[in-house]
Amino acid sequence: MRSPDDCTLSIPPELLSRVFQLAQHVPLGSDWGDRKRPLEMVVSHVSGFWRDVALGTGLLWQQIRVEPECSMDRLRLYLSRSGPQTPLHLHLNLTPRAPHGPETLAEKLDLVFQHLHRWQRVTVHAQIECAEAPFIGRLYDQAAPMLEWLGLCVHDVDAPTLRTLRRSDLEQILTRGCPRLSVVRLRGLSMHFFRPPLSTITTLHLEQTRDIVLGFEGFKNLVSAAPMLTHLSIHDNIVNDLYEERWPFHRVSSVIAHSLISLRLSIPATLQGVFSGVLITLDAPNLATLILKEPTHGDLDEFISMPGASTKFPALRSLTFYDFDCNSVDDLCQLCAVFPLVEEFTLIHNTVEVPSVLLMLADEGGRHPEPWPALNALHITLDANDLPLVRDAVDRRRKVGRPLEVLRLSPSIFEDAEDGDLDAQDVLDWLCANVRVVEPLISIERWPPGSNEDDPDDTLFS
Repeated sequence: MRSPDDCTLSIPPELLSRVFQLAQHVPLGSDWGDRKRPLEMVVSHVSGFWRDVALGTGLLWQQIRVEPECSMDRLRLYLSRSGPQTPLHLHLNLTPRAPHGPETLAEKLDLVFQHLHRWQRVTVHAQIECAEAPFIGRLYDQAAPMLEWLGLCVHDVDAPTLRTLRRSDLEQILTRGCPRLSVVRLRGLSMHFFRPPLSTITTLHLEQTRDIVLGFEGFKNLVSAAPMLTHLSIHDNIVNDLYEERWPFHRVSSVIAHSLISLRLSIPATLQGVFSGVLITLDAPNLATLILKEPTHGDLDEFISMPGASTKFPALRSLTFYDFDCNSVDDLCQLCAVFPLVEEFTLIHNTVEVPSVLLMLADEGGRHPEPWPALNALHITLDANDLPLVRDAVDRRRKVGRPLEVLRLSPSIFEDAEDGDLDAQDVLDWLCANVRVVEPLISIERWPPGSNEDDPDDTLFS
């Protein structure tokens, strides 16, 4: 304990409480010292004054992890110190056959479910949902009045649980209501068997990790059940495009998503047509941001060749490609034609090839119509050898009266210049003189766009 004349005694308790809460979110890599112990435990053992403030700050104890290493005493401590009204943020790592055994896990879940009315943010990782210590099974006919964020990552179920699944119901868990629910992640079997009510959600992650497909009608029903859906992320296949079911490309704009403003797709390259299938069947006139990971040009053929493709997404302004470069300028120009109003383009691509977008933008021969006339921001990973082409692209846009305003490049470009690469420095100097913002592409913006939420489970697109 510190001495009574510690200068921190003069800090108002409410200010010190706020400092504790802010410090709790300092990244682990920061210069904080030993972070093996949670901050709330550290500050509550500094002095009597700090302890009183820490124990009186319920939000300091709202982050609760339920896992094999977490003892019952620790769980009771956090639930008690958080107070009866504080919303809870739960992270559950369910391992029924851990050293403590399913009985202890069941006791922990019993305790956590006594506070169901306080759940605000819940993430569940379960290799298998077991009937001897179920978590999802307890959620079927429950209400969660404060729940805003729900992430269910369930890989498998045991035989007794399999017999009790509500396979045919659209709403399968929390059927008595969760009126504040806005963010949902359904990974693995959760997409098929553990769906909550979706009428209030704004962000939906559909993350296929098992060889069980949702099917087109299942996909349509899910999206249709979420009239407020603003952000949709789809990982892996949801329609069995290789076997008995194919995307119904003729059902143009049959999946109503009028509130959707951002869409993110990552589909294995072997499943051609799924990218096009989603884009063709979605009716999303307000879609402003589109992120595509690892498509091939053939994956988009059906969409590109669709009559009226260039007017299907009139609000689209931001386009991002991960590990996809269209292979040629001609192919990229076709995409420009179906997304004609793009203002911001991002390319994250590891390759020794020259990025097609630079060849297109620097086209001195004028073989193609002016691509993306509204383009003002370019974010791209590239090699230092491509810098002269970047300069050519910027110069050409400037000469035709459509200048780039923002240019973000690989951090290594700036590091090379600082390390004495005079050629890189010369080009950067020229770019800085002709582009309003030139800076390193440190990281991709969090998804959804504009989000300040920390989502440690958003790993499948990295």
